[in-house]
Amino acid sequence: MLTAFIALGTLAGMAFSLALLFLPTLLAKYRNHPNTLPIFLVNLFFGWTFVGWVVALVWACTRPAAPVLYAPVYPIVMAPRHSPAVANSAAVILPLPSPYRGAR
Repeated sequence: MLTAFIALGTLAGMAFSLALLFLPTLLAKYRNHPNTLPIFLVNLFFGWTFVGWVVALVWACTRPAAPVLYAPVYPIVMAPRHSPAVANSAAVILPLPSPYRGAR
C-alpha cells in the first residue's frame, strides 16, 4: 500500500514538473499569443536550461504589438477630357439660343 502512494506521488511530481517546465507554452496558448509555436520550440529545446526557460516565459508574457495597417497610396492621374464620339446631346444637335432673339 505504501508503494502505491509513493508511485502516485512520483507521478504527481513528474506531472507537476512537466507543467512547470512548459509553463511558458501553456501561458502563450492561454493568452492566444501569435508566436505560440516558436515559444513552444524555444521551451522544448532550451527550456531545460534556466536561461531558455526565462526567455520563453518573458516572450510568452509580452503583449504582441498591434499590426500597423497602411492604406495604399495610389498616384493621382488626371484623365484627359474627352468629347463624346457620337453627337447625342441636344446642345450639339440644336443651335444655342441667341441672347439677342426677341430683344428690340
